[in-house]
Amino acid sequence: MTTDYNQIANQYKKAKEQPWWTRSVLYSMMNLIGDLAEKSVVDVACGEGWLTRELRKAGASEVVGVDISEEMIELARRQEAYEPLGIEYRVEDARAPTTAQKFDISTSTCLLVYASNHQELSIMCRGLARRIKSGGRFVTLIVNPDLYSMQAHPPDYRKYGFQARLPESAYEGAPLVWTIYLDDSTIEIENYHMPIAAHESALYDAGFRDVTFHNLTIGPDPQAGEEGNYWEDILRYPPAIMIDGIKT
Repeated sequence: MTTDYNQIANQYKKAKEQPWWTRSVLYSMMNLIGDLAEKSVVDVACGEGWLTRELRKAGASEVVGVDISEEMIELARRQEAYEPLGIEYRVEDARAPTTAQKFDISTSTCLLVYASNHQELSIMCRGLARRIKSGGRFVTLIVNPDLYSMQAHPPDYRKYGFQARLPESAYEGAPLVWTIYLDDSTIEIENYHMPIAAHESALYDAGFRDVTFHNLTIGPDPQAGEEGNYWEDILRYPPAIMIDGIKT
């Protein structure tokens, strides 16, 4: 992982407040996760807790957030102190071996995107599997592997507050750099390309079944305004997709 989140924690927190993230990623993830009543959830690579808090507010009985970045966890704990929801946050490396845990659901949005080869991807998938019980479910977000096929007619993501910079050809571990434009600054985050087949293989090998891929959708406009085709590039050329599956 080349992006140092300890250095950009506050800016990254602001990036999660962009409309495309809340209207598309958050809305889509929560829809796919579904009913959380009486469910225990671990949010892996939780960052400053943007999704973690929503999981608790949606009715999960227990929510734990883990992240490798100490500064991200510190931001999450500050938010928990300001608005107590009963969430526990831990500094943990999702790749490190852990004892078997019994969560009903494991979520992650920014984890598998940092695997630069099949071995790293497999380690991360096994880490997700160790955290949930048999019959438990995972829901995760990854970079859309089809982004590379869009280079001839690249989508206009700039209007949403970000852009993607890709190498000329797709290969396992190819770097993809996201530039995120904030009101007062710009940050860059490096992810890596892994094909659909690699994700399927790593997840099945880690002990998951019924692995399914899902496109992003757009949530309703809270202002109920006319948006025309504003979200067309997100819907036709999604920068990310979701995966879910069941642990055997």
